[in-house]
Amino acid sequence: MCWGMIGWEWEDPLWVWEHETIEEKEKAAKKITAYNKTSSEEEASLNNQWRATGEGRDLKEQELAAARTARALAKRTGAKVKTTQSWRSKKYKVWRINRGEIKGVDSWRYVTALARTFIWPTCQERLAENKEFLLMEDNAQAHDSDLTNFERMKEGIPKVDWPPNSPDFNPIEHLWELIKSRIQTRRGRERVTNLGQMKVMLKAEWDRIQWRRLIRR
Repeated sequence: MCWGMIGWEWEDPLWVWEHETIEEKEKAAKKITAYNKTSSEEEASLNNQWRATGEGRDLKEQELAAARTARALAKRTGAKVKTTQSWRSKKYKVWRINRGEIKGVDSWRYVTALARTFIWPTCQERLAENKEFLLMEDNAQAHDSDLTNFERMKEGIPKVDWPPNSPDFNPIEHLWELIKSRIQTRRGRERVTNLGQMKVMLKAEWDRIQWRRLIRR
């Protein structure tokens, strides 16, 4: 399995996933236990901070003003008007994590191994250059889980709400199609028989792709 990222006039190196070792799984289990223990505290802290921000205060003032108007209307007409107090609710929800039976790359590994160390710092660099930057990912479970969305939100990275049945609108899907075709051809011609050779070939083909043409289509 591999991961790559492209954009207008830039690309980043290809990331090839390694199999998770027993030691890595054991370390992850300990970290998840600690994460779950502190999840309620983190949720309360984040929401308290949000309520003190301009967004939280503005929402509170808007809804309190609406409530005053509703009470005045009820006093004049006798009609009951329902009002909301969403400013008292939560913007952040910290979900408890249960890895279960791991198949492929789950959201915990995606966030801790790749997103925090590579994807999100890269996105923040792009945001500093272009305030309209949006991250586009497909709807793989690891990309769109509660944990991934929550952690990405904390980093302040906006993401395209992408339709699950429209992969043809995502330029990188055409890139993967080209790479798969080239890999199949080279595997037979060059007798690629092990993982090390495959990694070298993948990275070489990634570098060869003229990805700017895919974005300009």
